[in-house]
Amino acid sequence: MIEVEVKARAEEGTKERIASLGATPIQVENHLDLYFNSPLRDLRTSDEALRIRIKEDGARLTYKGPRLDQKTKSRQELTVKIDDP
Repeated sequence: MIEVEVKARAEEGTKERIASLGATPIQVENHLDLYFNSPLRDLRTSDEALRIRIKEDGARLTYKGPRLDQKTKSRQELTVKIDDP
């Protein structure tokens, strides 16, 4: 799977303007991210990431490959569910 992530800055008051259009939040997510590195290869230097993300619905181990596109931060992403983080 290729993850494509685009981030943008929102102007002051954007949240209020969206609410004025009748939009309401549907969900709040809380998660804990634990990032790991390797003694064999510095994942930060190679622009990779290895993390465990713990959320209310369980935990996932994710590997993110190096960026394929600097503008959108596209990268290969592999995720597996884990039972005991």
